[in-house]
Formats: sequence, C-alpha cells, structure tokens
Amino acid sequence: MLSYMASTKITADVQDLSIVPAAKAWAAAAYAQRVNGEYLKPERSGYKTVGEDDDRIANKFIMQKAMFNNLQNELTEEDYLHGEAARDYHSKKLMMASFKRELSEFERTLSRAVGMECFTETDRYELAVIASQIASYERDQREQKMVDSVGEQFGYVADVGSRVEFSATIIRKDYNFNYNTYRVRAITRNGYRIQFYYRHDDVRSGDTVKFKGTVKKHLDNITFFNRVTKVK
Repeated sequence: MLSYMASTKITADVQDLSIVPAAKAWAAAAYAQRVNGEYLKPERSGYKTVGEDDDRIANKFIMQKAMFNNLQNELTEEDYLHGEAARDYHSKKLMMASFKRELSEFERTLSRAVGMECFTETDRYELAVIASQIASYERDQREQKMVDSVGEQFGYVADVGSRVEFSATIIRKDYNFNYNTYRVRAITRNGYRIQFYYRHDDVRSGDTVKFKGTVKKHLDNITFFNRVTKVK
C-alpha cells in the first residue's frame, strides 16, 4: 500500500490501490492463457463473458482476478517463466522494429506496458494489452519453428511491382472480418517471408502451395503481395 502526504481524499484513493509487480502481471496473463487454452475477449462492452451464448470468462478478467484477488497460489513457476519469456520477447521485438520504422499506436502502447515495472487496477488498458500478448508470443514461437525448418533468408522475393509465381509453406492464416478475407503469412521454398490477403478457405497451416501475385511492398524482411491467386 502507498501513503502520500497529500489531501485526505487523494491519500485515501491512493491507499486503496494494490500495487502489483510486473513479474506477477505477466505471470497472471500466462495463467489466464493456460486456463482458457487460448486468448478470449468479450464481444460485448461491460460483460466479463465472451458472448451472449458463451459464458467463458475473458482472459483480461481472469488475469486481473489473479493479480488483485489474492490468487497467488494459482500462479505456478511455469506461469512466471512463461510470462517473463513473453515480456522479454516482445521487448526485443519492439526494439528491433523501432530501429527500422516508426512504431504503430498499438506497438507504442505495448512498448509502454512492457516497460512498466508495476501495475494498479487503474492501468486497465495496459493490462488488457498484456493479456493478449501471451497468445501472440505463442503464435510467433510456432511460426518461428516453421520458419526455422525451412531456413529463413534475408531479402525479398522480387522487386515492387513484379508479377511472379512462387511456392510457399503457409505458417499462419487469420480471418479479417472487416474485409471478409484471410491474411496469410508464409515462407517461400527458398526462405523468404511473405504476406498477402487471400479470399479462399482452401489452404491450411503447413500446406505448401504454388501462388501467383504482384509485389506490393517490402517491410521488415517480408515481401507483401496483392492480387494473389492459387496456381492450378
């Protein structure tokens, strides 16, 4: 608990805040991910459950309960190690990204959250961001294993504007509800990372497929394609 020499009202507000160290916060995020087996967030504002027909509790609320409601015994050594590894990974990833380009608004928020050494219940936004980043860390680790199995090369598939054919192994596919399409990350047979949007649900993670596309841009050692079609 904190006690400041200030007005009675301010002192009372501060004394009501529990201060939790960053190690416990990240461990609590790992604990929430372990409980749910995935990252879940509420679809409705003001609710702790995922949805009207889904009564599972969202990760950020499980995390906050573990942090502030004396659930210390629920947090295992593995949770602390997993949380620490995720925090360290994101810290290094953000640092490398900042050397190459300006960070996005979300990345700046994550960078702030990663750098914080303690939290209170008022840090709701930063805690919500951390709750989502264990799943992100786990996805990136799985992706890296697939990339390592191929052997990543530094460079790009072709010049911007080029229309080329390429064979690639799918390492991640996410549905984008805003555009009704899939965002696909893959690595070519000769080791170049690529990313593109694809409307069809006919490829899976681990598949090696031949595509044709136009190089849109180069960024962070990834070749971005548009107008991508599957070569029959």
